[in-house]
Amino acid sequence: MATRGDKGWRALAACSAGLLAALAACSARSDPGSAGSARPTLSASPVSPADHRTTTAAPTQSTGTVAPLTGLAVAEAVAHRPAVAVAVSGPDPNGLDSADLVLEEMSSPVRYLAVFQSREVTAGPVGATRPMDGQALSVLHPLTGYNGGTASFISVLDATKIVDVGYPGHSSLYASGPDGLTISTAAAVAAGRSDGSPPPLFSYRAVAEPLASTRVTHPTSVRVDVPGQPELRWDYDVKAGRWTQVVGGPRVSAANLVIQIVAFKTVYLSHKYGLTTQSARVIGTGPATVFSAGLPGAASGASAAAGTWYKPGLAAVTNYFDAAHLPMDFAPGPSWIVLAPAGTRITQAGG
Repeated sequence: MATRGDKGWRALAACSAGLLAALAACSARSDPGSAGSARPTLSASPVSPADHRTTTAAPTQSTGTVAPLTGLAVAEAVAHRPAVAVAVSGPDPNGLDSADLVLEEMSSPVRYLAVFQSREVTAGPVGATRPMDGQALSVLHPLTGYNGGTASFISVLDATKIVDVGYPGHSSLYASGPDGLTISTAAAVAAGRSDGSPPPLFSYRAVAEPLASTRVTHPTSVRVDVPGQPELRWDYDVKAGRWTQVVGGPRVSAANLVIQIVAFKTVYLSHKYGLTTQSARVIGTGPATVFSAGLPGAASGASAAAGTWYKPGLAAVTNYFDAAHLPMDFAPGPSWIVLAPAGTRITQAGG
């Protein structure tokens, strides 16, 4: 496990590769994610690529065999299996609490993009794909399940590095449930070709390390008010060592909760009937607030820090930087990322 003291050297070593990746992404005019690479106008000043010349994060794993998307110890066979991503929708989703990573897109209706790797589960109701999915998932090259979406949405998704196991071409992988279709992640892995395990997305901290280098708070509750959406509230469960959603969505828990402010683009669900929805753009940069669980043996409990997110291109991971432009270190465990528009209010309580 790298310590915060040696992150400067790790960041310098990673810098050249990060800049080259960003340049390559800019030059690839045929890249289906390039339309989302323009930086949105946000309420907080975004950090430009130049500000990251010595601080580009390189996600690291702890020593031993760990799950790439959680940093938790697992059997070697589990660490090497591919990820399965499932678009989930509906008021009563199943399987999200077993995901390694969930992206909650605050569109109307709200939808979830759940990524499973370290645990097998049956998830649903399976929803339609959206333009955000390819931008978020290409770096993970997962098997990706979905049910529906316009032809243009599916073509954009298939132009990325995902493995398409959507319902249109793989109906045998899906089962009908009372609320809609479900899919078994184990069945998806057994039936589909695989590009191997995903890369790690985050740096994970040891007990003695803080979440961020500066402006760390220790809340016990957070309220998120998204324009046009019901209130979200997450409380910190000290006994479980997890942030738990208690208002506004399914009762799920995560080691890391991220409120990521992104631009949204209007996309057509049907040109014929004039039906539209909002789709998150996850390439670029903007404000982010990270709420992280306390580690076993740590005296500080849960912690939070505001900073910036930065994803320079389709093939890059999303890095999270604190107010000093240094990489934040997540707690090992599952992560839940709320993709919210500008104007979202975040209120911390306790601590």
